[in-house]
Amino acid sequence: MRKLGEIEKTAALNASERKLLSIVRQLGPIARSDVTAHSGLSQQSVHRLIDNLQTKGFLRFRPATIKGRGKPSPMVEIDQDTFVSLGLSFTTEKVMACLLDLKGSPLVEVELDVLPNDPSAVLDMLADRIEHWQEDELVNRQLIGIGIAMQGYRTGAADKFEPPTLLSNWQNLELVPLFQDRFGLPVFTENNATSCATAEYYLGGAGEHSCFAYLSFNHGYGAGLYWQNSPIQGGHGNAGEIGSIYRPEDSIHRPALGELLKRMQADGHEITHISELPTFFSEELPVISDWVHEVGPYLRQSIAALKGVLDPTAIFFGGEAPHGLRQALIKEMNAVERIVHGPDPVFLVSQIEGDAAHLGAAFLPLHQLVFGS
Repeated sequence: MRKLGEIEKTAALNASERKLLSIVRQLGPIARSDVTAHSGLSQQSVHRLIDNLQTKGFLRFRPATIKGRGKPSPMVEIDQDTFVSLGLSFTTEKVMACLLDLKGSPLVEVELDVLPNDPSAVLDMLADRIEHWQEDELVNRQLIGIGIAMQGYRTGAADKFEPPTLLSNWQNLELVPLFQDRFGLPVFTENNATSCATAEYYLGGAGEHSCFAYLSFNHGYGAGLYWQNSPIQGGHGNAGEIGSIYRPEDSIHRPALGELLKRMQADGHEITHISELPTFFSEELPVISDWVHEVGPYLRQSIAALKGVLDPTAIFFGGEAPHGLRQALIKEMNAVERIVHGPDPVFLVSQIEGDAAHLGAAFLPLHQLVFGS
């Protein structure tokens, strides 16, 4: 397979161009004359930059809207037909891949037919999928980069993770050179929780919150943190590893779906994978309601820590937890009166159904190369 990076290099964007693209993404279609008021740049500069971005394939013009006398300004919007970003996410059970256009619309969302704990097989399967997409979704579109969402915490380098045991073959692998050497594209990595938070920021309900936390209920339990419209990684890249606050003897009581799975199996339910939870879920099922009550104090403990350190305006409940379980956990949090030290964050069910890590992963190249400051 010919490396994609050898076919065509993505046009580099400067900070001013990325700023304008972010404005148009949020407000577009928008009159070109109105972009200036939001940019802090001169009208001459805005017109020149927009023309450059149109030439590069990031923006396109629409017919002007007539609002009164004088020549109307053309409307500008993101061109979703030129560039595509690839996202890849790993859970303990599956590998999800997606292609997003620049507007964040999924062109493809697919589970790869491969065991998630087999790096070589994942690379080969992804190469096969890309080759297939080049005959369909990627015709006349350029792949701009690859984002990878991995479960676990970083081990010193930005692209090396300590994943759960079921993903142990990825332990300490340098993901950037591994994927970059194979596909010849810019590669960006993040943990699953922060990737989900990124998807919530771009596609869900977090766009109006410049400071929020996303609780990711997966096989384990973690959080993604956003401040001033960008993810927080921390000094070692592990900001949001909220599960680390628990003592070892208390870890079985943390709100991790792997623990719920064990409770349900012990109760006689024939469930083997977390992905089956939506089928089995009922808030009235005693084993589930008992588990929600059991983890309640530990979930409140982590939320108190997030409030004290981050002071978010909103906390989103998401991950692989089904919608009903997200609601049940919020109900449990609201059942106990909060100790008020300043304004509380609002608890919100993530607007994205299912685990959103693959979508957030696809936004990593877009955030770094196109829309980020």
